[in-house]
Amino acid sequence: MRPLLIALALGMASTSPVLAQADPAQVARENDLWAQQQLQNQRAVALENQMNALDARLGAEVRLRELRDQARRPAMPEPYVPKSGAALNLGPFPSIPDEALAASNRRVREASENRR
Repeated sequence: MRPLLIALALGMASTSPVLAQADPAQVARENDLWAQQQLQNQRAVALENQMNALDARLGAEVRLRELRDQARRPAMPEPYVPKSGAALNLGPFPSIPDEALAASNRRVREASENRR
């Protein structure tokens, strides 16, 4: 392992200083590209923040509208009127004679008093 590290160290030291120097025009282009990327990232973050703010505002408006709708008194429904205009005939109401009701009441009282 040591011989490998020594060989690498010697190889790096023997490289010419010309290769280590960068072209100033290329460095300037890379800096411009980096600045443009940073600007695009900032714009993307700003747009995302605007979208989130608009989404939050829309959600708040929807919830406020729902609350206003709930606060309104419900309208009374209109009475049902048949389309034909004729009143429904349900026939006579059933009636039970008073004597039959009295007899039924008497039987119920007798059954409730008869405790076993």
